[in-house]
Formats: sequence, C-alpha cells, structure tokens
Amino acid sequence: MGRASVSYTNKDYESLRRELLARVPQLTDRWTDFNASDLGVVLLELFCGVGDMLAYYLDAQAAEAFLPTARQRQNVINLCKLIGYRLDGPVAAATTLRFSLAAPLAKDLLIPMGTVCRALLDDGHADFETAADGVLPHGALYVDVSARQGIRKGQTFTGTGTLWQRLELTGRNIAQGSVRVVTSGVEWTEVLQFQESGAESVHFIVETDGLDVSAIRFGDSRHGSAPATGTNIEVSWLETLGADGNLAPDLIRDILSPVTLDGVPVHLTVTNTIPATGGASRESIDFARAQAPAELRTLWKAVTKEDYQTLAVGFPGVAKARVLDTNDCAGIRYYNVHIAVAPEGGGIASPLLKQELTAFLEARKVITVEFELYDPAYHAIDIDADVYLWAGESEDTVRGRIEQGLADFFAFENVDFDQDIHFSDVVALLDGIRGVSHVHLHTPADDVILNCGEIPTLGQVQLRLRRAT
Repeated sequence: MGRASVSYTNKDYESLRRELLARVPQLTDRWTDFNASDLGVVLLELFCGVGDMLAYYLDAQAAEAFLPTARQRQNVINLCKLIGYRLDGPVAAATTLRFSLAAPLAKDLLIPMGTVCRALLDDGHADFETAADGVLPHGALYVDVSARQGIRKGQTFTGTGTLWQRLELTGRNIAQGSVRVVTSGVEWTEVLQFQESGAESVHFIVETDGLDVSAIRFGDSRHGSAPATGTNIEVSWLETLGADGNLAPDLIRDILSPVTLDGVPVHLTVTNTIPATGGASRESIDFARAQAPAELRTLWKAVTKEDYQTLAVGFPGVAKARVLDTNDCAGIRYYNVHIAVAPEGGGIASPLLKQELTAFLEARKVITVEFELYDPAYHAIDIDADVYLWAGESEDTVRGRIEQGLADFFAFENVDFDQDIHFSDVVALLDGIRGVSHVHLHTPADDVILNCGEIPTLGQVQLRLRRAT
C-alpha cells in the first residue's frame, strides 16, 4: 500500500478534517466507525486543530518576511532598514514666536536657543522651545524666533570604548531629529547610517524599535567615531505631543525661561503669530509600506518631478506635496521646479519646516535645477442644501450627523492636492446620513474642479431641514 499524501494547500481545520477522513479508506478497511465519539475521530480532529494552528503561524511568519504583507511594527522597521529607510518617530510642531518689549532697550537683547514658552490649553499645556538664538536689536520692539513644541529632557552616560556602543534612552515620544549628544563640549551630529562616516566623524544614529524604545548608537572607529572609555556623554531630546501640538495662533503666552540683559531680568511678552503646524504622531506602518519603496526608486536623489514629491512627502512634518509646474530648458530636465507643501495637521508650513525641507532637497537635487517652495491654496467648498427628514427624526440630531459627515469628508487627512469634488459624491454623502429621506443640493450646483496646488476644504454650510411628505 502506497503512502497517502495530504495536500498542504488545505490549511484550515475543516479542509484538513475532510481530506484526512477521505484518506482513511486508502490506509485501512478496518476503520469504519466515524462517529464523533470514536477515539480515532477524536485524535484525527485533534491533529486537524494542531495543523490549523501550525498553518496559521507558518503563513503569518511567511507574511512577516515581506514588506507589503508584514503587520508587526518591528518587522516593518527591520525590513525598511535593509533598504536604508527609517520610520519617523513623533514629529514636533513648529511655529514662530514673537518676543515683544513695552519700550526699546539701549542694547541688543539675546534670546537664547532653548528658551521655553508655554500655551495653556483646556486639558493641559504645551511647551515650545526656541530652535535658534534670537537677537532683539536695540531700539526695536519685537523679534520673531522659530520654535518647536516639546519638553527638553536628558540623560548622562559614560563611554565604554566599545565598538558600536548603544545607549538606551528612557524618554518616550522623542521628537524626530531632536536628539542632541555632547561629549567634552563637542556636539555630535545625527546621521541615518554610518556609510559615509569616517574614523574621526563625530556621528551617531537614533534607533527606535516597535515598542517605541529609542536608543543612540555610535560607530566602530572606522565608520563613525566611538566615545573613549570614561567619556561623559550628555544626551538630551524633546518629548513632544506630536499632532496634539498643532495649535491655533496667539495661544502661547507664557515665558518660562528667564531672559536677562547684563544679569538683569527683562520683561518680555510672547505670542505665536502663526499656527503651530507640522506636528504628527509616529509614522504608521501603512505609510512606510508605500513610502519606503517609493523613496528607494528615487535613490534618495531628486531628478524627476515625482522624485521631488516623493522625497518631500517623506520629510518629517510634511503631509502632502505637489509639483505645480516645471519650466523645461534645452538639455536640462525640470530646470525650475515649483513645489507646494502642506504640513501635518493642515494649514501653512512654518518657516522652520520650509527651511529644513529646503536644505534637505538642496542636498539631493541636480546642481543645475532650481526649486521653490509654495504654500497650498485651500479652496473652500460651500454647502447649501434642502434636507428632508423621515418622520420621528430629531432635527438637531440629524443636523449634527450631517455636519459631522461633512467635516469627515473634507478632513485634511481625507483630501489631497487637486482633488475635484464631485456633485454626486456630496449628494450621496447627504443621502446616506441616518434619518435623511432625500436632499436637494443647491451649492455646489456641479462638480468643483480644482486648480493645480489647491486642496479642498469645507466652507460655509447652510442646511434647511424639512419633513419628508
């Protein structure tokens, strides 16, 4: 009698059970009782259960080996490392703080980098620190300084002299790019990898695992310098609120760090003249699955307009990007590139974000190409409709549902550059609200076609609720 074989394409309990029972007659003619209480059936079903479980874990393990199908964050991080891509941690919101005096001073006033200011919120507070030194000139009444949201925290370590020394940080929600390392007065520079680091390069990398535990790593004295034994290593970082740090203007009012002139405290007022934007939570694995291969295709160089869009969208703090137009020059592709960028949370990108994105793209563009950053144009879509309700439905309740539905439809994360708004989609949205019988949509009266660089947003909403007859 030949050995019976089982198809390993049948991986679930029922298919395994069905096939094994069908194989029994091929193995013996003495097993004829297939009652559920039969010991052989009990054992067979037990084996089917084990097979079902093993098949599940084998399939899951196989799926975790490929980026498009991996579901575990740590596995996505590891797979992205293989192609030189790093998932971003939380991104700190950025804004511009205006420090003002009641009367001018006779000397220049230095507002040091790291000056902390606070916004009081309904459910707590948000701290911002200046990202550079600000100088209020004598005779002037105010100065504008860029700032990032977060609370500066730190740890002190000791160098061991070992290769690839790793230091685990206690902080959580560490803002992307905010880690500072200082040894003996020398500030180290964060890099993505040590590929281009020399033996004397004071470089470090930041690694964050799937549980959001961050660590810094130094080189091996060939690719990146290693701190000597006994070296005092001072590490600091910003712990950020991420997306919750995106604030409206004029909310930052308190200065927590004293500002002095010749040792005498100076009374200043502060406010954020523009919204705080660009704050974001850690990068999702869904975004990484799409972004990592896209950036790999660019080879981290900006040549085509698609390269500019891909690299800009992957930059921390940028949510959307669109190349508006290109001016071709003979023999030079995309001689002049205009890029509109929208920050995380919507609105307008802060000057600090634009400055950093410009430096990032400048290092990756073709030397003969010039590019400019532009703000998006938000195209407000007004809604004017007669809404007919079913009998027994509360007008206030249905109105709330409609307003929420429209807010979700036009939410920043759900729209994109140049996204046309179709009349039929708006009607379908309103018709689908629970409690609505039908609608007559007056505005928009037709499809809304957006121009290049425009993002749709919800405008004025006028709803006239009536009872269906």
